[in-house]
Amino acid sequence: MSMSRDGYQTAWLLDERSRRGHIVASLEELKQRRGIRGCDVVELGSGIGTNLRVFAAQCRVLGLESLPDAVATALGDGLPTLYADLEGPPWPLADASVDWLLCIDVLEHLLRPEDCLRQAVRLLRPTGRIVINIPNHFDWRGRLRIAFGAGIDSQRYFAGTPVWRYPHLRFLRRRDLVELLDSVGLAIEEDLSPSNSSVPKAEALRRMGLGGLPRALTRAWPELFAPGFLFLCRSANATQ
Repeated sequence: MSMSRDGYQTAWLLDERSRRGHIVASLEELKQRRGIRGCDVVELGSGIGTNLRVFAAQCRVLGLESLPDAVATALGDGLPTLYADLEGPPWPLADASVDWLLCIDVLEHLLRPEDCLRQAVRLLRPTGRIVINIPNHFDWRGRLRIAFGAGIDSQRYFAGTPVWRYPHLRFLRRRDLVELLDSVGLAIEEDLSPSNSSVPKAEALRRMGLGGLPRALTRAWPELFAPGFLFLCRSANATQ
């Protein structure tokens, strides 16, 4: 089984596939609302293709992935995927050739996330958009666990992994991600983070018909109640 430079393994991608439902649901909703059809969709760090599959039936899709085993798995499942170093040489794609880019739970694994995002901006067409998500290590659950002695893996994403092999290299707060995006010329068009929530008993509240409450709390205090920061972005110079 191959392993990335940060210690990430294809086996983890296979294991967590069933826990990606909230991201897949957010992408499905975005696809329907924005009418994403007949577009060129590229995912950076596409893994085994769980997110990219959302668009595969209606669009031309391509994954860029740095784990050879994950590339092979995605290709075996019929998803076009290329091996690429997300921080390395220019990717073999033309400037202004992509309508939609996905960068889901990738930036926290990179030593130089700004290099990846600058290449992403290069690929976007004038009307192109990029969907970015990073996990929030410091919501109310993470802060509480840290207060009681937990390490930096406050969300227990990789329980049992020695801390020196932990594959998350960056621990960005919402404000840090906003600054990073601004530094590479990306503007936030829509904050999709409230579509998911770590508000206590959020699912029970939804069943009681109070689903708007977790969303409102997450919108008001995303640093505390968003399990991740999910942004729809465009180039600062892009067509509105």
